[in-house]
Amino acid sequence: MKVRRPEQLLLRWVPEGLEAGVPGRRQWIRLSDDLRKVLDRAGDGIELDDLAGAFGAEHAAGVREAVGALLRLGVLVAVDGADRMPPLWQRWGGLAQRLHIEARDADYLVDSPRRADEADAILTEGDAPEAFKEYTDRPVVPLPRRPLNLTAPVDDVFAARRTHRRFTGAPVTLDQLGTLLFHSFAPHRFIDGGAFGVQQCRVSASAGGRHEVEAYVVAYDVTGVEPGLYHYSVARHALELLDSDASRARVAELTYGQEASYDGAFTVFTTAVANRLAWKYRHPRAYRLWMYDAGHYGQTFALAATALGLGPFQTVAFVDSEVERFLGVDPDEEFAVYLLAAGVPEGPASLLPADFAFPRPGAVR
Repeated sequence: MKVRRPEQLLLRWVPEGLEAGVPGRRQWIRLSDDLRKVLDRAGDGIELDDLAGAFGAEHAAGVREAVGALLRLGVLVAVDGADRMPPLWQRWGGLAQRLHIEARDADYLVDSPRRADEADAILTEGDAPEAFKEYTDRPVVPLPRRPLNLTAPVDDVFAARRTHRRFTGAPVTLDQLGTLLFHSFAPHRFIDGGAFGVQQCRVSASAGGRHEVEAYVVAYDVTGVEPGLYHYSVARHALELLDSDASRARVAELTYGQEASYDGAFTVFTTAVANRLAWKYRHPRAYRLWMYDAGHYGQTFALAATALGLGPFQTVAFVDSEVERFLGVDPDEEFAVYLLAAGVPEGPASLLPADFAFPRPGAVR
């Protein structure tokens, strides 16, 4: 029998020593110096007899026993067998699988007597992150306080919502932009959140009302707004100028040249100020929450844009680190999550996307 290490075995150092993640399980095993030598010797493949003999006859039985245990755990695998990693995780990688496993089955303490104790411990620790981000030293473009009326029937908006990739080049009005940003990102009202203080009520759902999503607007053709990069202050309902030198060409560099990312009237980069979530939700499963929230905000943006007669676009295909550098944010505290854009769509509204064709009979499975 020939054995080897799995292709993607994850290790971690802890104060007690080196541990290996058991594939497919939320379990880690401590690796003694001897086990590390066994794994190192196994490499890409070795006969079990050769592996056992490599440590001397007096240790052969112990090595065989250890190899048997490692095989049962999947920390070693048979060369003529298959890794325990299913095709899904072979495609996404061992790191993604480990994050998924570690993030499962979190205890949210719903109806638990420990819930109040956990909340007290968090509040006693203090250092609650700021609910709003502002650039108070930057030039400000106030947005209209009264949003436009959204009078389109909801079923028409649902039917017409789609991702647009062609725009006329016509400018968007300040009222349209202000209305879109207000409904997509701003609080409509506030409520008493109990021990965690005042909470915001926005159109989009957010885990625990933490609303960690921030919006950065790159304006190209917005009436009353000079081209540039702005932060949308939800507290002031205003645009704060960060950089007047922000062009379509720069956004093209960040988005692999996806024309719809920058061909509209403006682009919105959304970020997650992650500590707003991590301060309250202190388990790995909370890593998912900003993804859900980014999706909530993205759909609200798309529906509100559609109701305003604009064509929305959204993508996650961008260079994260370069976007964060462009926005001037610290990626350890705030990271890029979603790109949204909009403009005046090309052609009349239609219930079918551009270049639409019905599938051939039998093509849908």
